[in-house]
Amino acid sequence: MTDTQTPQAPSGPRSLLPRLIGTTALLCVILVGVFLIAPALLHYDEVWTNNAKLDADYTVISPRVAGDIVAVHVEDHEAVSRGDALIDIDPRDYRATVDASEARVTSAQAKLAEIEAELARQPSQIRHAQAVVDEDIANVDYARLDADRYRRLRHNGNASQQNAQQAAANASALDARREADQASLESVRHQTQVLEARRAGAEAALAQARAELEQARLSLSHTRITAPRDGIVAQQAGRVGAWAEAGGALMAIVPTEEIYVTANYREVDITEVRVGQPVTISVDAYPGLTLEGHVDSLAPATGTTFSPISHDDASGNFTKIVQRLPVRIAIEAGQSGIDRLKVGLSVETTIHTDA
Repeated sequence: MTDTQTPQAPSGPRSLLPRLIGTTALLCVILVGVFLIAPALLHYDEVWTNNAKLDADYTVISPRVAGDIVAVHVEDHEAVSRGDALIDIDPRDYRATVDASEARVTSAQAKLAEIEAELARQPSQIRHAQAVVDEDIANVDYARLDADRYRRLRHNGNASQQNAQQAAANASALDARREADQASLESVRHQTQVLEARRAGAEAALAQARAELEQARLSLSHTRITAPRDGIVAQQAGRVGAWAEAGGALMAIVPTEEIYVTANYREVDITEVRVGQPVTISVDAYPGLTLEGHVDSLAPATGTTFSPISHDDASGNFTKIVQRLPVRIAIEAGQSGIDRLKVGLSVETTIHTDA
């Protein structure tokens, strides 16, 4: 019987190659895992984004009245303070309007004064008319008594028919005069009401004239455009001789002392973000410049919420897109290099959520 021997696998360098490859692959996987996971473990209390820029609430300067520009006092990139003159618009038309309004106020005042003078005379005129009526009443009473006396004398034969008739006619004439004077008294009294109504109208006209004068003066003052705040002039478009339209933009004032950061964080990164947390800011334009700030506020809605063309999620095809929420970051004052910041520059921000 013949013994069969199983051949032995060669024990050379070739037998170690698969094991070496497997070990190397495992080490690579471990290193990649460490490279990817370690930063997250080391910075689990930080959220970072480079979708951020410097912002400022700049003011657009627009004239409130229209006219030819006669003077420009500033240039682009020039620093201005609140109240500094920026642009002058031709004031001649507006000054003429002020003069006309002042004349209307003077006329309205004169008319009101005339009416008030008439009203001031009314009490004395009423008293005079009342005195005339009282005198008429006394004369009528006396004439009636006299006519009765002559009638009795005529009845007794002691007076002539002519005397009796004259006495009766005199009483009737005096009574007619009393009625006329009484009507004059009522007219004078009614005139007081008419004058009071005219005074109310004159007072309203004077108030309107004064309002128009105030508006004219205000428009005249608007022919000089002044800086509403401290800042730097940008986009200066005013030119001498050009027509300035009311409401049209002439320039902007950028408040460089009030720059802040708008950082757009992914919705999955804001879970632990709170107002007041410290922020580290790096400016792309100035490598090595790092500033400190804090979370000032979180926007009430994502950026796409206010997009003029909204995304229709009810359509047949749906692709989930991570949304971004604007976070406003205030920059701490007094830091070195803060004077170099310009609105619109790109920055990177890191929010320290462990604070």
